[in-house]
Amino acid sequence: MQKRNLSKEKIIQVTFALADDIGINQVTFTKIAEKLGIKYPSLYNHFTNMDSLKIAMTVSFVNELNLQLMKALIGKSGEDAIREFAYVYRDFAFQNKTGYELFINIASKQNEELYNLAKETGVIIHQILSFYIKDKSEIVHKKRALRSFLHGFVSLNSLGYFQGEGDLEDSFRVMVDDFIFSLSRK
Repeated sequence: MQKRNLSKEKIIQVTFALADDIGINQVTFTKIAEKLGIKYPSLYNHFTNMDSLKIAMTVSFVNELNLQLMKALIGKSGEDAIREFAYVYRDFAFQNKTGYELFINIASKQNEELYNLAKETGVIIHQILSFYIKDKSEIVHKKRALRSFLHGFVSLNSLGYFQGEGDLEDSFRVMVDDFIFSLSRK
Protein backbone atom coordinates (compact mmCIF):
# COMPACT_ATOMS: atom_id res chain seq x y z
CA MET A 1 0.00 0.00 0.00
CA GLN A 2 1.37 3.38 -0.92
CA LYS A 3 1.72 5.87 1.89
CA ARG A 4 -0.63 8.42 0.34
CA ASN A 5 -3.49 5.92 0.61
CA LEU A 6 -2.89 5.38 4.31
CA SER A 7 -5.40 7.11 6.57
CA LYS A 8 -6.56 6.78 10.15
CA GLU A 9 -9.83 5.33 8.90
CA LYS A 10 -8.04 2.68 6.80
CA ILE A 11 -5.80 1.73 9.73
CA ILE A 12 -8.84 1.44 12.01
CA GLN A 13 -10.72 -0.68 9.47
CA VAL A 14 -7.78 -3.05 8.96
CA THR A 15 -7.16 -3.27 12.70
CA PHE A 16 -10.79 -4.24 13.35
CA ALA A 17 -10.52 -7.01 10.74
CA LEU A 18 -7.22 -8.23 12.16
CA ALA A 19 -8.53 -8.14 15.74
CA ASP A 20 -11.60 -10.12 14.69
CA ASP A 21 -9.23 -12.81 13.37
CA ILE A 22 -6.61 -12.96 16.14
CA GLY A 23 -8.05 -11.03 19.10
CA ILE A 24 -7.46 -7.41 20.00
CA ASN A 25 -4.79 -8.27 22.59
CA GLN A 26 -2.69 -10.00 19.92
CA VAL A 27 -2.71 -7.01 17.57
CA THR A 28 0.52 -5.04 17.26
CA PHE A 29 1.72 -2.24 15.00
CA THR A 30 3.96 -4.81 13.28
CA LYS A 31 1.00 -7.07 12.47
CA ILE A 32 -1.12 -4.14 11.30
CA ALA A 33 1.71 -2.94 9.07
CA GLU A 34 2.08 -6.42 7.57
CA LYS A 35 -1.63 -6.47 6.77
CA LEU A 36 -1.39 -3.01 5.18
CA GLY A 37 1.81 -3.82 3.30
CA ILE A 38 3.75 -0.97 4.90
CA LYS A 39 6.57 -0.55 7.39
CA TYR A 40 5.28 -0.27 10.95
CA PRO A 41 6.91 3.12 11.74
CA SER A 42 4.44 4.67 9.24
CA LEU A 43 1.66 3.94 11.71
CA TYR A 44 3.20 6.39 14.18
CA ASN A 45 2.31 9.20 11.75
CA HIS A 46 -1.32 8.48 12.65
CA PHE A 47 -1.29 7.01 16.17
CA THR A 48 1.17 7.47 19.02
CA ASN A 49 0.74 3.89 20.26
CA MET A 50 -1.72 0.98 20.43
CA ASP A 51 -3.70 2.67 23.20
CA SER A 52 -4.39 5.72 21.02
CA LEU A 53 -5.41 3.41 18.16
CA LYS A 54 -7.75 1.48 20.47
CA ILE A 55 -9.39 4.73 21.60
CA ALA A 56 -9.85 5.77 17.96
CA MET A 57 -11.37 2.37 17.21
CA THR A 58 -13.76 2.77 20.14
CA VAL A 59 -14.76 6.24 18.93
CA SER A 60 -15.43 4.75 15.50
CA PHE A 61 -17.51 1.93 17.02
CA VAL A 62 -19.67 4.20 19.22
CA ASN A 63 -20.15 6.71 16.42
CA GLU A 64 -21.38 3.97 14.08
CA LEU A 65 -23.58 2.49 16.83
CA ASN A 66 -25.24 5.86 17.39
CA LEU A 67 -25.78 6.33 13.65
CA GLN A 68 -27.39 2.90 13.39
CA LEU A 69 -29.61 3.58 16.39
CA MET A 70 -30.75 6.97 15.07
CA LYS A 71 -31.53 5.55 11.62
CA ALA A 72 -33.48 2.65 13.10
CA LEU A 73 -35.50 4.87 15.43
CA ILE A 74 -36.80 7.31 12.82
CA GLY A 75 -40.58 7.44 13.11
CA LYS A 76 -40.74 5.15 16.13
CA SER A 77 -41.90 5.89 19.66
CA GLY A 78 -43.02 4.12 22.79
CA GLU A 79 -42.75 0.35 22.85
CA ASP A 80 -41.65 0.18 19.20
CA ALA A 81 -38.74 2.55 19.87
CA ILE A 82 -37.56 0.63 22.93
CA ARG A 83 -37.72 -2.69 21.09
CA GLU A 84 -35.90 -1.25 18.09
CA PHE A 85 -33.21 0.29 20.30
CA ALA A 86 -32.67 -2.98 22.18
CA TYR A 87 -32.46 -5.18 19.08
CA VAL A 88 -30.28 -2.78 17.09
CA TYR A 89 -27.92 -2.35 20.05
CA ARG A 90 -27.66 -6.11 20.64
CA ASP A 91 -27.24 -7.01 16.98
CA PHE A 92 -24.67 -4.27 16.37
CA ALA A 93 -22.65 -5.45 19.38
CA PHE A 94 -22.79 -9.07 18.17
CA GLN A 95 -21.73 -8.06 14.66
CA ASN A 96 -18.88 -5.89 15.96
CA LYS A 97 -17.38 -7.99 18.76
CA THR A 98 -13.99 -6.28 18.77
CA GLY A 99 -15.59 -2.84 18.88
CA TYR A 100 -17.85 -3.87 21.72
CA GLU A 101 -14.95 -5.38 23.65
CA LEU A 102 -13.09 -2.08 23.36
CA PHE A 103 -16.23 -0.13 24.23
CA ILE A 104 -16.65 -1.92 27.55
CA ASN A 105 -12.95 -1.76 28.41
CA ILE A 106 -12.11 1.87 27.64
CA ALA A 107 -13.54 4.46 30.01
CA SER A 108 -15.39 7.20 28.13
CA LYS A 109 -13.63 9.85 30.19
CA GLN A 110 -10.28 8.89 28.62
CA ASN A 111 -11.21 10.77 25.46
CA GLU A 112 -13.43 13.81 25.00
CA GLU A 113 -14.86 12.64 21.68
CA LEU A 114 -15.69 9.24 23.15
CA TYR A 115 -17.25 10.91 26.19
CA ASN A 116 -19.46 13.06 23.93
CA LEU A 117 -20.51 10.04 21.87
CA ALA A 118 -21.45 8.17 25.06
CA LYS A 119 -23.53 11.18 26.09
CA GLU A 120 -25.16 11.11 22.65
CA THR A 121 -26.18 7.49 23.25
CA GLY A 122 -27.69 8.65 26.53
CA VAL A 123 -29.64 11.38 24.73
CA ILE A 124 -31.07 8.80 22.33
CA ILE A 125 -32.21 6.66 25.26
CA HIS A 126 -33.60 9.72 27.05
CA GLN A 127 -35.72 10.55 24.01
CA ILE A 128 -37.27 7.10 23.76
CA LEU A 129 -37.91 6.88 27.50
CA SER A 130 -39.50 10.33 27.70
CA PHE A 131 -42.53 8.81 25.94
CA TYR A 132 -43.23 7.01 29.23
CA ILE A 133 -41.49 9.05 31.90
CA LYS A 134 -41.53 12.77 32.58
CA ASP A 135 -39.47 12.85 35.78
CA LYS A 136 -35.81 13.44 34.84
CA SER A 137 -34.36 11.48 37.76
CA GLU A 138 -36.56 8.49 36.93
CA ILE A 139 -35.37 8.64 33.31
CA VAL A 140 -31.77 8.48 34.57
CA HIS A 141 -32.55 5.32 36.55
CA LYS A 142 -34.36 3.64 33.68
CA LYS A 143 -31.61 4.68 31.26
CA ARG A 144 -29.11 2.89 33.48
CA ALA A 145 -31.38 -0.15 33.74
CA LEU A 146 -31.76 -0.39 29.97
CA ARG A 147 -28.04 -0.03 29.32
CA SER A 148 -27.24 -2.53 32.07
CA PHE A 149 -29.56 -5.26 30.86
CA LEU A 150 -28.38 -4.83 27.26
CA HIS A 151 -24.72 -4.85 28.27
CA GLY A 152 -25.25 -7.85 30.53
CA PHE A 153 -26.98 -9.85 27.82
CA VAL A 154 -24.39 -9.02 25.15
CA SER A 155 -21.44 -9.64 27.47
CA LEU A 156 -22.66 -12.89 29.01
CA ASN A 157 -23.68 -14.27 25.64
CA SER A 158 -20.37 -13.27 24.04
CA LEU A 159 -18.46 -15.00 26.82
CA GLY A 160 -20.49 -18.20 26.38
CA TYR A 161 -22.39 -18.08 29.67
CA PHE A 162 -25.83 -18.73 28.19
CA GLN A 163 -25.87 -22.50 27.91
CA GLY A 164 -28.55 -25.12 28.32
CA GLU A 165 -32.23 -25.07 27.57
CA GLY A 166 -34.17 -22.08 26.43
CA ASP A 167 -33.96 -20.15 23.22
CA LEU A 168 -31.76 -17.03 23.44
CA GLU A 169 -34.14 -15.04 21.25
CA ASP A 170 -36.98 -15.87 23.61
CA SER A 171 -34.86 -14.85 26.60
CA PHE A 172 -34.00 -11.53 25.01
CA ARG A 173 -37.62 -10.88 24.05
CA VAL A 174 -38.73 -11.60 27.63
CA MET A 175 -36.12 -9.16 28.98
CA VAL A 176 -37.26 -6.43 26.60
CA ASP A 177 -40.92 -7.16 27.42
CA ASP A 178 -40.19 -6.98 31.15
CA PHE A 179 -38.40 -3.65 30.74
CA ILE A 180 -41.30 -2.22 28.74
CA PHE A 181 -43.77 -3.53 31.30
CA SER A 182 -41.80 -1.81 34.07
CA LEU A 183 -42.29 1.49 32.21
CA SER A 184 -45.99 1.04 31.60
CA ARG A 185 -46.60 0.64 35.35
CA LYS A 186 -45.53 4.25 35.95
